[in-house]
Amino acid sequence: MEINNECFIKILKQFVKQDIEDNWETNLGDLGIDSMASIEVLLEIEENYNISFPDELLTADTFSSAKSLWESLELLLVNEGSENEGIV
Repeated sequence: MEINNECFIKILKQFVKQDIEDNWETNLGDLGIDSMASIEVLLEIEENYNISFPDELLTADTFSSAKSLWESLELLLVNEGSENEGIV
């Protein structure tokens, strides 16, 4: 199942001034997302994708880059069989 990441990118663009597509592997902290913003990003993702991140994914590694965060989200969506692509 292919999952559209447009909603995910829109969420991150609320918190990052740089082009997220060009900074896919850049550390989110370097893009200005601090711990408080990470929580806000998480809540936006959970709300828009109707999913909850399990505690074991709430790590610095998960939130290290857009790529790692997307991969974690994609894994959750595939594992739950969700076809919800999120709406912003």
